[in-house]
Amino acid sequence: MKKFFASLLVLSCFYVQAQYVDQLVFIRSFNTLQIDSYLTHQGLPSALFPIYYGFDVYKIVYNTVAGDSTPTTASGLMVVPVGAPCKVPIMSYQHGTTIKKSDVPSRLSGEWFIALIAASRGIVGIMPDYLGLGDGPGFHPYQHAQSEATATIDMIRATKEIADSVGAPVNNQLFLMGYSQGGHATMAAHKMIQEHLDNEIHVTASVPMSGAYDMSGTMSEIMLSDSTYPDPYYLPYLFFGFNSVYHLFTNTSDVMIHPYDSILPPLFDGTHNGGTINSVMPQIPKLIMQPFQIDSFRNDSLNFFKEALRKNDTYKWIPNSPMHILYCVNDHSVSYHNTEVAYTWMKNHGATLVDTANISNTLDHYDCAQFAILNAVNWLLTFQYQPLHATFTVTDVTDASVGSVTAIPDHGNAGYNYLWSTGDTTQTITQLGPGVYYVTITDQSLCTYTDSAIVRLEMGINDFALSNVRVYPNPSKGVINVEVKNTNETLKEVQLYNLNGQVLKTYRIDNGYTTQILFSDYSNGVYYLDIKAESGKQLRQKIVLLNE
Repeated sequence: MKKFFASLLVLSCFYVQAQYVDQLVFIRSFNTLQIDSYLTHQGLPSALFPIYYGFDVYKIVYNTVAGDSTPTTASGLMVVPVGAPCKVPIMSYQHGTTIKKSDVPSRLSGEWFIALIAASRGIVGIMPDYLGLGDGPGFHPYQHAQSEATATIDMIRATKEIADSVGAPVNNQLFLMGYSQGGHATMAAHKMIQEHLDNEIHVTASVPMSGAYDMSGTMSEIMLSDSTYPDPYYLPYLFFGFNSVYHLFTNTSDVMIHPYDSILPPLFDGTHNGGTINSVMPQIPKLIMQPFQIDSFRNDSLNFFKEALRKNDTYKWIPNSPMHILYCVNDHSVSYHNTEVAYTWMKNHGATLVDTANISNTLDHYDCAQFAILNAVNWLLTFQYQPLHATFTVTDVTDASVGSVTAIPDHGNAGYNYLWSTGDTTQTITQLGPGVYYVTITDQSLCTYTDSAIVRLEMGINDFALSNVRVYPNPSKGVINVEVKNTNETLKEVQLYNLNGQVLKTYRIDNGYTTQILFSDYSNGVYYLDIKAESGKQLRQKIVLLNE
């Protein structure tokens, strides 16, 4: 499977005249059987994630801005469900740390299957590659919050721009989630959207997972400690990434000692992976640094790198949408203290929509990812609009009044339109006679629901105790049994009515016996039986006729 994806040929490519979309490349389609096979291969059988839709896979190259706010382009993955009956949400997943330019979602690498899961559940799944990765020019500004956010936001904009033309128009729901660097990027994107773009884009809910939200505190302490670190390449990646934005140093030797000042830069050319770089790094990351830089960082509050880290803390704000922050307490790469610091600050400053969850006490960073992602997807799906449904309130026709029906929709995307069989477009229809009235309700996601309500003809009937009469089967295929128990009442007759109140037939019945009523010669539909006693009391029973 991996070899197949690695050798994919682009089947079609076309340019789109649009503000954000620069290029749209169709990769391939998946049907539900192929999806199930792929997920099972990934250890995610359909029992965990039911598959509702096939989907089409695209790469988008889109317009965005670089770390210095100059125009540039970036790439990302878009997976759209095929055949969804309504407008669908967007779920943007921000991926974890990668160095190789090709290890990105738009090349169907790494975590791209998360977009697959989203699309199979009727959601447009997107995954930005970030700046400088995939088809994006330049060096990737690693852990730079602003460009992580803009790359994510402009990918969302590009998706909205192109969604109609690929057959997956989107509604107003947006879900954000990401793991590791993606957790940092998710929190940064949510923050920027809320603070600057809430009138254009609104986040329905987000799940940052195991992210380095406290760059200037928790992560700095770890990088400058005397302890070994599982991925020491994070530190030079951060130096080079920040330098591409902030221009902190001219020569690598300004911050790194020999030989790291010469052997590390070539390894960050976009063709090497983290394991290769780790193999030439000391296990204690700070040992690559110039000692005077470490002293300056510790003792100078205005140290240039310390200032840069503070700019990229992502937690000092109050989310106005639900946020579910996940972590593993045994994570040695991105300490759970990042989550503790972020959550504590938010709660202390009045946040009410933020919670946290420890996924495991034993799993480390990479093993934690799968279980955190499962938790995140299932949590976000609870916010997805549920299928539209409706109930009715009915006023029946009597001698003194006409009937009415009110449709009461629930679920769906609120903001409903109505079309009744009478031609009315209001929620309530009035001035009705007896009969069946149909309505089609359409919500803001263009989901539809069709149902009917029955307006009956009431004739002032007093109910007779149901415990004394049994009418079955119902629905009926043309035969109804009326079983009458011995009572103090003497029963007289049973009359069959249609919805217009017309008596179709009268039957004689006997107390203590079961009377069989045949009416298979009538059309399928709704009828009423009136069971009458000598005392004048009556029982009306609705009967549904379903002749074969």
